[in-house]
Amino acid sequence: MEPDSRTARRRRARPLLARLDHLCRLAGEVAALKGESETLRRIVSAAVDVVGVRDAHLALVDRERRTLFGVVSSGRHRAPAPKARFDLQRGRGALTALRTKRPVIVRRAAGDRRVIPEARVRLRIGSVAYVPLLGGGEAFGLLILTTPQPHAWSRQEVRLATYVAGVASVAIQTSHLLERLALAEGRFRHLLEDIPAISYTSEVEWPYRCHYVSPQAEALLGYPPQAWIDDPDLFFRMVHPDDVGKIVAEAEAAMRGRGFVRTEYRMLDRAGNTRWFRDEAVLVRDPAGRPVAWHGVLIEVGPYRQAEATRAAGVLDRSENPAPPRAPGG
Repeated sequence: MEPDSRTARRRRARPLLARLDHLCRLAGEVAALKGESETLRRIVSAAVDVVGVRDAHLALVDRERRTLFGVVSSGRHRAPAPKARFDLQRGRGALTALRTKRPVIVRRAAGDRRVIPEARVRLRIGSVAYVPLLGGGEAFGLLILTTPQPHAWSRQEVRLATYVAGVASVAIQTSHLLERLALAEGRFRHLLEDIPAISYTSEVEWPYRCHYVSPQAEALLGYPPQAWIDDPDLFFRMVHPDDVGKIVAEAEAAMRGRGFVRTEYRMLDRAGNTRWFRDEAVLVRDPAGRPVAWHGVLIEVGPYRQAEATRAAGVLDRSENPAPPRAPGG
């Protein structure tokens, strides 16, 4: 077997603790929801450094599992690699990894029918590991790690590669989730801004800092949307002190449960007036199940509360003072 490059051997010789620290920092960056292209480039670079290979590629597969197309590569490849498209039927290794949802290792790629011939030439593959990207119980792509010479993959290398693939899966799905949310928000924002309610997107933890607030915020409470976004404590300064504990308790219970909260509480507008609002919010989670944001709407219910109280008082008054019976024929 031909020896691997000295650089790759040095990477594999790094202490396991240092590699795991690198992976933990990478997972933290993914959780921070940075831009997709930047995050994916960091993931393939981390795969090279952590596992100790020459190249790493992220590739997705079409619904029919006929074509594998490159998304991003580590940088030590030829220019066309990230946009490459390959017929999955030409190599059983990638297809098997997608079907079984388990890594497929090819120690010596030359002449091995599990490696797509065009990919072997274009990506200069001497040895390859196909590691599936999983989401929702299905494989939707691959982390492909290669060395220029044949290589005997250790159990530790495969475990590390599987971990990196898990991080990549979360990054790709989270990015797509946020894209869909952004698209939905764009479609409905104009509609929401035409109704007498405040729509918002906020962080999941205290003090629930807002990242978006609709323009009605200023008309209803006197504070412009940018003030809500710039000042993380503004929201709870507006909430009536007696209602703060209830809001936090119900939000935490919703996070542990079904991720939906509906509650009513008092808020103080800029002039100091007390106003009642109903808050209905849905907890958005990423594909790994971690909370990402609250999406909700604040609807003023004070006038309805007052009308209901007036109606109830009228019913009570009539019951205590019934109208005299009408005379026959009157």
